Amino acid sequence: MNKRLFKLLSAAVVALGLAGCYNDFNNPDHAVVWTDARMQAMDLEYISIKDLKQMFYDAKGAPAQVDGTVASMTVTRPLYTRGKVISSDRDGNVYKSVYIYDGESRSAIELKLNTGNYLFHPVGQMVFVKLQDLVVGNYRGMLSIGRRSGDASYSNDNIEDEIMLEEHIFSGERLPMLPADTLVVTPATYQTAISDADLGRLVRFEDVTSKFGQSGWGYKNMFPNYFANSTSYDANSPGWEDIPEWATWAAKRKSTETGLTTFYYGSAWFTYGDIDNTPGNYVVRSSGYCNFIDNKIPGNGTVVTLTAIYTKFTSARGDNTAYQLTLNTDKDVIVQ
Repeated sequence: MNKRLFKLLSAAVVALGLAGCYNDFNNPDHAVVWTDARMQAMDLEYISIKDLKQMFYDAKGAPAQVDGTVASMTVTRPLYTRGKVISSDRDGNVYKSVYIYDGESRSAIELKLNTGNYLFHPVGQMVFVKLQDLVVGNYRGMLSIGRRSGDASYSNDNIEDEIMLEEHIFSGERLPMLPADTLVVTPATYQTAISDADLGRLVRFEDVTSKFGQSGWGYKNMFPNYFANSTSYDANSPGWEDIPEWATWAAKRKSTETGLTTFYYGSAWFTYGDIDNTPGNYVVRSSGYCNFIDNKIPGNGTVVTLTAIYTKFTSARGDNTAYQLTLNTDKDVIVQ
């Protein structure tokens, strides 16, 4: 073969390759939709979210023993789990996390990922997680799945690295949200219908009452009300008036008509029954970075139905537990 013919053939091959790339760009393959069969083809064994949580407690101690601790368990076996996305970070209140729910075991857990999850893991989408080498961690009573943390004060960390995400997190089909995906609690059932086994789930609290501003509860009390909406500002901490965030919100919260204006930034209190340590007291805790921080919370005595992720926060001693509700959006708070 002479050199001229070789160059012509080589040019033709390159041209075909470029044309192939061009055609692939304009006609991309369908995204892979992951299934149990695909996961098992990687020699992975399925474990439900409920059983994964129990595996953690078997290794680290019962929930009451680990609630206030920073405890971690690295998954060493070739396991995977899966669940339907029930959270959204679109409004910025859920941050770097995706909560997934397994309807078969009626259990949910937090995946600690990156930002913009609503773009890649929208509500209703199935997510498959390759667990081997990931870390299940307990932080103040809540379990999550993440990577090993370099900070001893945290049980695990977010999976932000693109290589790790591609290795461990896989998107399945997008499914509709079903009534069974949301746990329903009412004034007649709140004492029995919900427990710590439901942490991480999407829960609809029907006919719950706003009791905001009705007690001098502050930072160190059972139901913390950080900065924005506190009626006491914790008298045990002299000088709070000089903290800019507190001073700003202290001024903003006052109203000439009601004496009190409340906003989603901070914490608000919703209850069934009396205001005390019994079941039925919930803190709606909203980030200062969410899109609805300046929207007003329904006033004291207002009966609402609210839908949120059910979480808790326990002191380092393992007591003084506050059950906190994380809103996907304030549109999930509906005045009756």
